[in-house]
Amino acid sequence: MGDDTISNRSGRSALNRRNFIKAAGVGGVALSAGCLGSLSGQQEWPSRPVEVISPWSAGGGADRTSRAVADAAENHTEVSWNVSNQTGGSGSVGMNAAANAEPDGHTIGCTAPEIALFEHLGIADLSPEDITPIMQYTEFPAALVVSEDAEFSTLDEWINYGKDNTLQMANSGFGSSWHMAAAGIASEAGVNVEHISYEGAAPAMTAVVNGEVDCTAVGAAEVAPQVQDGGLTALGVAFDQQVDALPNTPTLANQGLDISIGSWLAHFAPAGIDDELKQELADVYSAVYEDDSFVEFMENNDFIRVERGPDELQDFLDQQYEFYGNLVDELGIEKQ
Repeated sequence: MGDDTISNRSGRSALNRRNFIKAAGVGGVALSAGCLGSLSGQQEWPSRPVEVISPWSAGGGADRTSRAVADAAENHTEVSWNVSNQTGGSGSVGMNAAANAEPDGHTIGCTAPEIALFEHLGIADLSPEDITPIMQYTEFPAALVVSEDAEFSTLDEWINYGKDNTLQMANSGFGSSWHMAAAGIASEAGVNVEHISYEGAAPAMTAVVNGEVDCTAVGAAEVAPQVQDGGLTALGVAFDQQVDALPNTPTLANQGLDISIGSWLAHFAPAGIDDELKQELADVYSAVYEDDSFVEFMENNDFIRVERGPDELQDFLDQQYEFYGNLVDELGIEKQ
């Protein structure tokens, strides 16, 4: 994953069509949205509020960034965009709800590497083939964090403790991207770990702060506020360079652990939407990606912006499916 970007502007976005309707009205031509829809052979989109389903709990990266996307999307459509949290099954409950919704563009799902993991781990019969990719908009390098009151405050101390003791390590659900990141880091470090699942990154971090578990590996941008304000100590970032979210935290590689792993977020529509609607969604999302409010939110919260449109995202998802299948085998993680 990198900073590579693509543009998916067809020139016929929902916004442009709305401007046509307004212009026609000024000129005295009485065209309603319904009439225009019948002329084009398709119902006007969007014709009612759009729901974005975040498959993890409020406060995590998926929830916060999806709300930023929804807020920006309201600047480019004439309906409200609402985010609902449907948690469970390491994200499979919410993703299944979105994947199985009516393919009319009014239900959007948020996805992450889990979509490439479910089948490999026997969590759900859900894979990249079951969705219509719209846009990836961010990536999250994993950060290894412990409580600020932990008896280990450096990576070396954490490794030494974990070789003689079993570390309880929180994650955002069995088979989640943060489970994979935690397992990968623990395997590279050669420490003993018991993985404890929670319904999202936010409750996993809270468990570390409260002393319920010893550590967790979640997104650098997600943990940054609690590292900066107190509660958590970041031991390292699993990335090829230091990140703005944790400017004083070295990479794991620079400390002897050669691993780069994390997560990413993208939005999708149900499978089966027609090509015209898919393009309209892509046009709106292209506008959202460049929207001032969205850019400001991402920058202010140190979320890395990465844009992949429908076609590139589909290729990326296929690659992720193969990558995580191999990782599950390498780590010896058994199916549920």
